[in-house]
Amino acid sequence: MVGFGYWIDAHGHLADLRWQGQVDTIIDEARSKGIAFFMQGGVDPEDWQRQREIKARYPSHIGLCFGLHPYWVAAHDDDECEQALDLLAQALPEADGLGELGLDFRPHIMKDSMERQIGVFEQQLELGHITGKPLVLHLVQAHEESLKIMDVWGLPKQKGMVHSFNGSAYKAQDFLQRGLMLSIGGPVCRPDNQKLHQAVREIPLEQLLIESDSPDQGPPAYKGRLNPPESIWEVARTIGELKSLDPLEILDITTANFRRLGIGPQSAGPAARS
Repeated sequence: MVGFGYWIDAHGHLADLRWQGQVDTIIDEARSKGIAFFMQGGVDPEDWQRQREIKARYPSHIGLCFGLHPYWVAAHDDDECEQALDLLAQALPEADGLGELGLDFRPHIMKDSMERQIGVFEQQLELGHITGKPLVLHLVQAHEESLKIMDVWGLPKQKGMVHSFNGSAYKAQDFLQRGLMLSIGGPVCRPDNQKLHQAVREIPLEQLLIESDSPDQGPPAYKGRLNPPESIWEVARTIGELKSLDPLEILDITTANFRRLGIGPQSAGPAARS
């Protein structure tokens, strides 16, 4: 049986309004299954404030992550983005990570926002250098452009992660070679996702993280309902099968990897198991 109080969900959104009124229950259920720390993903200034409120109740269990999500950037004008970037610069010192930042060039998201997305991404990378915060990257259908921008601007010392990586082994190598970790979520649990399965087989264990992306992107077992943080157990089982390892080993390894980012509990040992 699983122990408790040890493992880490590398990325989720407990501040999402869909969890309103349920956060305490969701955290309690996850902690009962051994998940002790929940790294958040930032969207906009209102989301950052909701993260703060959750952390005030669970100071040892929540990692704050502030950033301007590409969805938000695409939906707001240049002036609004500049104002939000000013707020981000003020707020980042209290955060554990910077993100979500990045690019999303899917047509229904991008519309006419490509130039604005690129500009805000670059300005957030600059903030990453100033603050030294590890990055939580959201990169969708913008692989080559994102690599070019990161190569020009560079990455902060702590690098960070590409969250919800769902690409090929070839694309994985581009990020791994730049020192980023790849965070794998519910999509890996789909039996037909052979491209990601092969990528996971090739990702070095020391650059691997697991996430729920709660309340979205749940494994098939959670279809039709909000995806809770505890779903990282399903992710760990699938990755364990792909790498011929016990899921508990996957949880241990990915938790140790996350700690190398300098976020969250640094001294806790492995969970007790029975």
